[in-house]
Amino acid sequence: MIDNSSSPMKKRKANDGRATADGTHDVNTGNTNDGGGFLSSWFGYFSGQRDGASSGQSRDENNTSQLDRMEVMMMRMEEKLATVESRCETLEAKCSSLENMLVSTSRSTKEHIDRKFDSLYLHLDQKCSSLENRLETKVDTLHEKVERSLKFHEYNEMLIKNQSWEYSADVDTADELIDSGYTYDEAEFIAENAQDLKFITTKMRRGEFPYERYGNEKGVHIDMDNVVVPQDGDAVNNMLLPHWKEFAAALKQFPPAINLLHDEGEGYFHFDNVQLGHNAMLLIKKALIGKPFRTLSFTNNDNGEDDPAGMSVDAILDIVESSKHLRELGIGRNRIGRDHIERLCSAVRTHALMELDLSNCFEPGIGDAMLTCLLTIDDLKLENLYMCSNNITSGVSTVLADFLATNPRLKELHLEHNNLNYSDAALIATALRSNTTLRYLHLHGNDITDVGAESLRLALYDESSLNATADSNHTCTVYIRIWLAINDHNSHEQRQINRGWKIYSILSTRNETMSNVQHFGNIDVKLLPNVLDAVQKYATSVYDSEVNPCRLCMK
Repeated sequence: MIDNSSSPMKKRKANDGRATADGTHDVNTGNTNDGGGFLSSWFGYFSGQRDGASSGQSRDENNTSQLDRMEVMMMRMEEKLATVESRCETLEAKCSSLENMLVSTSRSTKEHIDRKFDSLYLHLDQKCSSLENRLETKVDTLHEKVERSLKFHEYNEMLIKNQSWEYSADVDTADELIDSGYTYDEAEFIAENAQDLKFITTKMRRGEFPYERYGNEKGVHIDMDNVVVPQDGDAVNNMLLPHWKEFAAALKQFPPAINLLHDEGEGYFHFDNVQLGHNAMLLIKKALIGKPFRTLSFTNNDNGEDDPAGMSVDAILDIVESSKHLRELGIGRNRIGRDHIERLCSAVRTHALMELDLSNCFEPGIGDAMLTCLLTIDDLKLENLYMCSNNITSGVSTVLADFLATNPRLKELHLEHNNLNYSDAALIATALRSNTTLRYLHLHGNDITDVGAESLRLALYDESSLNATADSNHTCTVYIRIWLAINDHNSHEQRQINRGWKIYSILSTRNETMSNVQHFGNIDVKLLPNVLDAVQKYATSVYDSEVNPCRLCMK
């Protein structure tokens, strides 16, 4: 029989089940796991220490072996831990690197995308703008074609309606009228004006403008100044009333022709020296209301008495206020009262008038009020203003000077035959030093003495030094007297040429006394190129006879 008591298994079981010195069993008696477990070996080691006397040498060897294995295991665990830590550090580094790469790539990609997006947006914006412009152009072109087609359609309809029209009023000769009991003057007046009204009315019924001027301006012009006005106005007006009815009816249906003209020209209506009865005036006023004329002119329609001989100012203003297309208005030689001033200024503001003629319309005091009202309109768009013979006084000179100093749009101002004096001229001269838009200023016929004329001359041509000359006004021609004009070479608005002439004139005059050198020290450096240019251009016999102060001042 084999004795298994010495086998390792037996020994382990014996050791595991041995009793302690005090007769109790070991705490690990119930533990059958001998697989070299760490805790089992550890407790075995310490229990072996307590039982050292009974274990013997084999037990010491076994414990040593357990410790060695534990040490090896600990070393391996440390190595694995170190390896894991190393791998973790590597992974962390890689993660950090990857993160940096992602961030960098993200930024680069974002910038690239942003650039691409901006480029695409710009390209699309340009495309859209181009398409929008092309579309607008096509729409505008189509709109113009449609609008012009409609205008032609309306114009053709007007012609069709007038195909069967006939002039219904009788046109008698002067002899026939004399035989009917009219005086010679009355007969001549009726016969001549009836013929004129028939001619104008027939032209309008045919869709034509009776008169043309300046090439692209067509209109209706009635002027009765070429005949003697009869004393019995009522009888004459009654005879002409049927002709005024025909004229008013033709004018009423004429807008299609005026609208068609706007594509290539201007339409005007001039009513000069016309004698009207009250009924005829109402007919013509009604016919003119809302008509698309660009220019309206009513001249000398007032006989100076309480009742108007032609169109009253109130009727004219009613017509003006209804005219959306109006750009030029003339009410010359009509009696305009103070109560009309606000309506006139309102019309100037509302219609953005470019030209206004109110010559010979105002009694003393009213002219000053009218001019003050006009010059204090915000953003005045007038380019030409005629206020001749209106009893304008020094009361407006400050307002006028302040207005001109602001460099407004006004290009031509007529103030001739008023009551301005030399002190007014001095204020105007000061304003002209900063004005570069006014082209013509008419002051002849005022009480401007030689002192006032000299103030204006120095503003436009100050020859005291080259600097003063260069800083003078070179754009405005001022008419002080009928025979005296300053800056008269400025007829074509040649500012730089005018300036060069003045500079050369001073140099030429000083050269006669060989005194140019002593003045050069005070010349503005910026002026030297102009000085050299003036000498180069005008230092010839051709120009030398033309360029001198007298030629610049005398007309």
